[in-house]
Amino acid sequence: MFDLSRELEHDAVTTVVADVAAALLDPAAREAEASRAVPERVWNGLLDIGLTTPVDVAYGGGGIPDPFTQLLAIEGLAHGDPGIAAAATWSGNAALLVGACGTDAQRHAMLPGFVTDPTRRGSVAMYEGFGRAPSEYTTTISAKGSGWRIVGRKVAVPFCAAAESIIVVGVDPSDGRLRAALVDRSAPGVGVVSDAASGHIALDAAATSTVVLDTVVGSEQVIGGPDADPELLARVASRLRLAVAALALGCASRARSYACAYASERIAFGRPIAALQGVSFMMADAEIQLDAARLEAWHTATTLDDLPIAELERAVSRAVNYSCAVACAVTRDAIQVLGGHGFIEDHPVERWYRAAAALSAVDFDPTCTPFAAAL
Repeated sequence: MFDLSRELEHDAVTTVVADVAAALLDPAAREAEASRAVPERVWNGLLDIGLTTPVDVAYGGGGIPDPFTQLLAIEGLAHGDPGIAAAATWSGNAALLVGACGTDAQRHAMLPGFVTDPTRRGSVAMYEGFGRAPSEYTTTISAKGSGWRIVGRKVAVPFCAAAESIIVVGVDPSDGRLRAALVDRSAPGVGVVSDAASGHIALDAAATSTVVLDTVVGSEQVIGGPDADPELLARVASRLRLAVAALALGCASRARSYACAYASERIAFGRPIAALQGVSFMMADAEIQLDAARLEAWHTATTLDDLPIAELERAVSRAVNYSCAVACAVTRDAIQVLGGHGFIEDHPVERWYRAAAALSAVDFDPTCTPFAAAL
């Protein structure tokens, strides 16, 4: 049975993250989007709280939060700014993946740098678009002589220009097992095309790129080695995917809060527009939808270690799809509450609307019948 109660440590994390989001992320949001980078003062502040850089204490970190606690932290940070929160979360994904699946040598070589070097950026090439689950990835990692050949195309890959190497997740065509490998960004056969020209409409702080691969790496660069546990990697990949749901919910929750405050102050026909049923019912419905999506994401997080892999993939896809669909709908409703003001930069709602759309494009298939109507 899913336990809806929260422990004291969860409340403490929520309080700390809320303070950081309000004092650190929110004031830097426009700057981060304009410069396509997280300001160093913000990055250092996030590094201090440790929740976006999950590294075990054995390697100098502050420990690895459980999935539920991490979702709370990510949603809280996205309440401050989804772009910066996405950048920090996606960079930390590299540490989480290596810590859970890497060999001892890989952990000792990589993990301490995430804690001690404030300029260190992690980069995991996982997504391929169209809502593909890991078992459906078309990127292949297959044995070739004494090495491993990686062929494929990845989208929304963060920090390609700053990271020394990229962790690529793909499928071994010989047996269908999931694999991950460390790829040098400057290696032959690695093509990086920055998303800067078109932008990721509000996720620019993560400096994402599209990566095209046809390269060969050594066996020592395969995460966990050639005999790595594919089931463990699949469960970690599912955990990484759930972060998108938390980012979307934090973004949408902030948009709803802002719209509610605006509606309480905006006077029309002699009274606040919040008194009008067309506005109040819309915002009430938004809160219900957010709670439903949040509970589904939380419930899915509690099943990461238990469900069979195929069923877990489907559960994660449902949670991400629903959260993104709700985020798109709620941020759009928030703009409606502000009317014409919702579309101009004088108010941040337009940025949250763009962020929800961008997050939906990362790991969401809008043609999925159960959720298409919500967009």
